[in-house]
Amino acid sequence: MAASRFLPVFLALVSAFISVPPSEANGGALHFRLVHRSQLEGARGDGEVDAFRRLDDITRRDQLRQKHIAETLRSPRRKAIESSFEAPILSGAYSGAGEYFVKLKIGSPARDYLLVADTGSDLTWTKCQEGVTVASSIGRRRATEACVPSSSFAPYKCSTDSCESLPFSTTVCPTPQSPCLYDYRYADGSFTKGTYGNDTVLVTAPDGSVTPIRDVLVGRSSDFQGVIFDKTDGVLGLGFSPISFAITTAQLYGGKFSYCLVDHLNRRDSNYLVFGNNSRASQLNIRYATLVLDSMIQPYYGIEVDGISMDGKMLPIPPAVWKFVFKEDSIAGGVIIDSGMTLTSLVKPAYDVVMSAFRSYFKDFPTFTQQPFDLCFNVTQLSPEQAKRAGPNLAWHFSGGAKFTPHIGSYVTVVAPNLKCIAIVPAAWPGISIIGNIHQQKYLWEFDLANGRLGFAPSLCTE
Repeated sequence: MAASRFLPVFLALVSAFISVPPSEANGGALHFRLVHRSQLEGARGDGEVDAFRRLDDITRRDQLRQKHIAETLRSPRRKAIESSFEAPILSGAYSGAGEYFVKLKIGSPARDYLLVADTGSDLTWTKCQEGVTVASSIGRRRATEACVPSSSFAPYKCSTDSCESLPFSTTVCPTPQSPCLYDYRYADGSFTKGTYGNDTVLVTAPDGSVTPIRDVLVGRSSDFQGVIFDKTDGVLGLGFSPISFAITTAQLYGGKFSYCLVDHLNRRDSNYLVFGNNSRASQLNIRYATLVLDSMIQPYYGIEVDGISMDGKMLPIPPAVWKFVFKEDSIAGGVIIDSGMTLTSLVKPAYDVVMSAFRSYFKDFPTFTQQPFDLCFNVTQLSPEQAKRAGPNLAWHFSGGAKFTPHIGSYVTVVAPNLKCIAIVPAAWPGISIIGNIHQQKYLWEFDLANGRLGFAPSLCTE
């Protein structure tokens, strides 16, 4: 499959959703700080009970997200239907809570928003206002009736073609001048409802200068449900979609964006999200893989993969698991990279081979199963010789010859005090495999959309 098959038409659609003066559309780069979820939660204790509670929470969200991604890719994305008999379909975008967040200013007067940074989401949406009331004890929040969007927020009218073309817009249109409404439903039962419109995003460069990006598509949510949104103000859509913030903004800055994720257990250091040329990238040995940018997997970013090796030996994984094959009502094979997915998942034919290789490596370790992981060990039970062995060297071989070697701690992962597990989980086959954000940590990732490629290089991810 040619990675650029869908790209030219796709980028042509983007201009309908954003505009900036010519002087703002060239040169420079946009920088956003990325914050890991653990930094928001603060230190709640380092005991095993807290660690396992967090692990259970992550696993539940990942399982829902994996299931929802698979269901989304089985059939075309449709619009929401306003009906007393049918609920709108699940969003093909963000499901479950992402792990990294970004701060940016939106509106007039500008207000700071803390948003989930998610490459598996297309819609950017925010809570309507800072003051909200608790509607129930299960995570339901509703904006107050006095909620007034920013003065620069320009809602779409429901009678326009722009509203009709937007995904998940409802069919409610009592008058031609009524606002264009959306209704997103997520895999875990959470949702967001609100109004589509354009607004201004203000970003501050490292030198302190402020750049306005006008006419950015933003959903203003007046009703939402889900405890996953309690600590954030909404979602920043970084997925491959004409309406996503990543696509509309990247085209103004050389057609690329990049991010770097610190260790998921690091509560101190900052990460960064950059649109345009990343000055740090020029200091690294960037390697490139081919992106699969196709409407059939929108809004996800696919990668062309040839295989996985361990300690330099290619594993006997069936080649079919790496190739995207689109059928009438399903997708079999392929790999996507997803910042909103915590754990890396491999479809069963690949997972079984990889785990067999891990078991062979750790055959003399006192291993056991700790759900959701099939292979774990307590470091306090290791002999001195075993303790010296951090783990085998795993490598992803991307088409074109680029090799991604995640840090050992990204797959032989600390999941609780003194407990390490192989942090890779199985996924159903036929289906897709997903490179999650723990696997991506301590690497810079550059989404070069203009050239249909994914750049990556090891990095400390600190400023």
